Amino acid sequence: MGCKACGGADIEYDSAKGMSYCLGCGEVGEENTIVSEVTFGEASSGAAIVQGSFVRVGQTRANMGGPGRHGSGQESREVTLQNSRRRIQSLATPLRLSEHYIDSAQRYYMLALNLNFTKGRRSMHVAAACLYIVCRVEKSTQMLIDFSDILQVSVFKLGATFARLVKLLNLQLPIVDPAIYIQKFANRLEFGEKTSQVVMDALRLVQRMDRDWIRTGRRPSGICGACLLISARMNNFRRTQREIIRVVKIADTTLRRRLDEFRQTQSSDLTVTDFRSLWLEQTNDPPAFTKGRLKARAAALKAQNSLSIDALRAQNAGDADSASGEDENDALLDVTLDLAIRQELGTYLQADELKLVSANIVNEQYEPDVSTWSDLDDDEVKNIMLNEEEVQV
Repeated sequence: MGCKACGGADIEYDSAKGMSYCLGCGEVGEENTIVSEVTFGEASSGAAIVQGSFVRVGQTRANMGGPGRHGSGQESREVTLQNSRRRIQSLATPLRLSEHYIDSAQRYYMLALNLNFTKGRRSMHVAAACLYIVCRVEKSTQMLIDFSDILQVSVFKLGATFARLVKLLNLQLPIVDPAIYIQKFANRLEFGEKTSQVVMDALRLVQRMDRDWIRTGRRPSGICGACLLISARMNNFRRTQREIIRVVKIADTTLRRRLDEFRQTQSSDLTVTDFRSLWLEQTNDPPAFTKGRLKARAAALKAQNSLSIDALRAQNAGDADSASGEDENDALLDVTLDLAIRQELGTYLQADELKLVSANIVNEQYEPDVSTWSDLDDDEVKNIMLNEEEVQV
């Protein structure tokens, strides 16, 4: 029998200690084996029977079941561990996980059982959390929502159980790299012969988003969805946002936000050929930092114009008070636009030419010099000019 972890065939057996281990990777195959030899006896009927009892890993005593014997000889803890292994097996089979994942998840379940973490929680949720921890450690392509689909429960319930178990065990899990899910999602989108090219472009987009601080603090599924959608368009595949959402399993708003954030980067201005051949050294600010800076500017502008807006709002208080919620927003918008128009007109009215004209009109000293108008011979200009009577009217 080969090693379950690495598949090697160099197994060392120590009959004195009752254990076996792989010389290649050090994986322990068996331990605490009481009897390693198998002996046979003969029953009264002449049939051959196996002598002795089999003690599994984790059992404290041998099974005493059989003819004329009552009870299985197993403690409730042993029964619980056997049931947990069956639950973990039922989750690992549809996800195509090897026996190594099941054994590792079983050890995490034993730790959770020792710390009384299973009390008050569903056993399947704890088993799923233990198996997902192993998937995170091994950096496999399974996501927490895959376990949610199998169990038909909310992914947030499983996430809460997983987060509490990780905190209880004081585990330091590696950060998930979105690149490990690109191939998995690309196969489901059916790109055919161009799957490898779509995957390469999507991986380059993931690296670019990481460079521009878009990936930091974001869920990997949203990054994968945005990169695959852009990569599909780069390779002339018409994949809609609904198709991406159905495969990646994210919300439509999440996908649009990731696309909008990438649209603000300098890489989005490159052509397809330039994006594949060039690597920009410039990096963009994190989206959260840019958003905070815009909010600060808006708050400063609002504080600067607060006095004028309050004055205009007081003038229009009668109309705003009598309006409904929607009318109040319209009234406030009109007040803001009125303020902007007044400020813009004020800049033009402060011009030197207009000041001179205004001063001459007030002092009644402004008299246009008609003799300098050289175009009065034109008939159209003569028809425009008004006489004294028309001016009075």
